[in-house]
Amino acid sequence: MLCPCCGISISVDVKACTCGARFVGRPLDDKPAIVPRLGPSMTAVLLLAVVTTAALVFTKWLAFAAVVVIWSANRALCLSRRDPALYGGRRTALATLTVSVLASLILGTVGAFQIPRYFENRKIRQIAATRARMHHVASLLEEYKRVQGSYPRDAQEINRVLNERLPADYWDKSLKYQGYTTAIADNNANLLTVAGLSLNDFELRSAGPDGVEGTDDDVIMRDGVFLTAAEARKQPMPRIRAR
Repeated sequence: MLCPCCGISISVDVKACTCGARFVGRPLDDKPAIVPRLGPSMTAVLLLAVVTTAALVFTKWLAFAAVVVIWSANRALCLSRRDPALYGGRRTALATLTVSVLASLILGTVGAFQIPRYFENRKIRQIAATRARMHHVASLLEEYKRVQGSYPRDAQEINRVLNERLPADYWDKSLKYQGYTTAIADNNANLLTVAGLSLNDFELRSAGPDGVEGTDDDVIMRDGVFLTAAEARKQPMPRIRAR
């Protein structure tokens, strides 16, 4: 080899050069040094940070993306076990995998309890949207009564006079309308004759989420007041017949 001080050729086994330079160790060979790769384990850590941040900032449902973190951490762990000289970060990958699995179990348990609440809140929003449409129709009916002195007899009259069809409920089912008056209901047949009659009351009804009219989830408005199906059954509507 060459002396790094004077440049003359010397034996590898000597401890000093004739120029006075002394060697403190054997020279490095030409074999390349292998640095373990940390990319897979660091990728798992980065994914864990991204999923956690997204779940906290946007919506907790994004936490279920932790399955990607688990897959990435498990891959890094397998690579480090298979070839520890080439892939490092085994402890980091193991810690990331452990945290991801525990977090997924906790979130899965919490989510399982919140799923019924989610569907209940969704149903409440749907009913609220249907009630808002009923309020719109009720305002049209009040304006009609203010001008005509009575509510329309049926939905066809609303379409003809107001030039506006009854809107559908949230579930795309047509709202049902009935105008009536309880003042002169027939006590025997519970029938009303509508010719020449001033209708002082009305009912709007939606079949509700199940789409079947007459069930407990019906959305009912009478004279601007919402009733449950049970309350409506206690106050039965008089039927109407034409004269």
